[in-house]
Amino acid sequence: MLAILPLMILFCGAFLAFLISRLSPNKGLAGCITACVSLVLALASLAAIFVMLRAGAVVHYPVNLFYYFAAVRFDHLSLLLGFTAVILALMVAIYSYRYMEHDLSQDKYYPLLLIMTGAIVGLGASTDLFNMWVFFELMCVASYILVSFRKERWESLEAGFKYIVMSATGSMCVLLGIAIVFGYTGSLDLLTLKTRLMIGSGIPLAFAAVLFIAGFSVKAALVPFHSWLPDAHSEAPSGISAMLSGVVIEAGLFALLKTLFALYFLGLDTGSVLIVLGVISMFFGNLMALSQKRIKRMLAYSSIAQMGYIVLGIGIGMHYLSVAGMEGGLFHVITHAGMKGLAFLAAGAAIHYCGTVYIDDLSGLSKKMPILALVFAVACLGLAGVPPLSGFMSKWMIYLSGITAGGKGYILSAFAIFNSVLSLGYYLPAINRMYSSKQSGFVTAAKHPPVSVMAPLVLLALSVIALGVWPDLGLFVVNGAVGNAFGLMGVLK
Repeated sequence: MLAILPLMILFCGAFLAFLISRLSPNKGLAGCITACVSLVLALASLAAIFVMLRAGAVVHYPVNLFYYFAAVRFDHLSLLLGFTAVILALMVAIYSYRYMEHDLSQDKYYPLLLIMTGAIVGLGASTDLFNMWVFFELMCVASYILVSFRKERWESLEAGFKYIVMSATGSMCVLLGIAIVFGYTGSLDLLTLKTRLMIGSGIPLAFAAVLFIAGFSVKAALVPFHSWLPDAHSEAPSGISAMLSGVVIEAGLFALLKTLFALYFLGLDTGSVLIVLGVISMFFGNLMALSQKRIKRMLAYSSIAQMGYIVLGIGIGMHYLSVAGMEGGLFHVITHAGMKGLAFLAAGAAIHYCGTVYIDDLSGLSKKMPILALVFAVACLGLAGVPPLSGFMSKWMIYLSGITAGGKGYILSAFAIFNSVLSLGYYLPAINRMYSSKQSGFVTAAKHPPVSVMAPLVLLALSVIALGVWPDLGLFVVNGAVGNAFGLMGVLK
């Protein structure tokens, strides 16, 4: 029963948040409190599951629905995604209370946030391809609405429409891949697929793997499937931008990885495919971010580059069977969620209280709002891989994995280091603008953000510093997730 408890809490919490908000005169406060309580309880249940896993227990819940068997099974890999999603969603819920106070339909905002978070947790814990696809689609539907939440703005509707079209196309690719896998193996269970290889099924299953890569890469925003992301992330409410960049695109990647791990028995060199996608995404994202004038759009392209690092590390792990590569890639999932969530929330606060979306208009922000400028600088420097912040530690593991692999690995590590230096070309000017001695008119007229907006930013900034100084705080979950990943591939490490 414990295995399904986090999902029950989050989905029931979504229903209660909607009901209580509708009945309350202060819809935003009622929704925020209900969402925060639900997320704290879900976090506690995930912690209990982690304790049981450490004790060697199997946390599994079977579901039989009209001859269809599904199951929820937690391991360290699914817990990594679950912890990341719930913690970031909690920070976003607290932040959104005052940030969203003037928005319409607040009675729908917090329920959708809980549904999206619950779907991400369910996706990570799914044991079969179809069940995972159902949670994947539920996450997508909630995120479509949240991207277009400010429906009175044409830009938000346009971004949401582009997101729907591309994501729906990707979903159709995934569903076709699932049909092919079931047709040739008779099973969708991720743990048993490797035992169901039939004569003549190699080529069709290889085609299914291509469909999975194309379909899930849309949600993971890997180049060339990324074109929805800059508009969606820059036009969504900043709390949702933080969720999209911090955990939703990682959820798309997790769905892809769980599928590829299960199909590893085909002997396809999917690790090399991931390496290529990672290298291209890394360079393209950084290159496009250099020319951006709007702060959230710059961060959106930065997310593409950061996904490149994650995919590169995991690709090295799969291709070279490198523990260091898998560990670095999965650790960067955690560090990126904290850093990019912080960056978007800080940028959103600056935009909201200064009344501008442009980097140049935030000149002198440090004099008016020193804490806000400081936490944004911490996020950007961490994303660039500057020590002793968390981004440096996860990137350092990825660099070492390439060097340890030898051969082409040296080139991959050198390219990743070059891209980290390249990213300073847009992070440092943004920070420098905020620390300029001359204040812009927007900053001079700005109001100070309230405590409820600043508190999550400070907590996330402290986490970025803590994981850089003491990486074992995150690695104790990552190490188990690495073992689960190689276990799904049928490789003992």
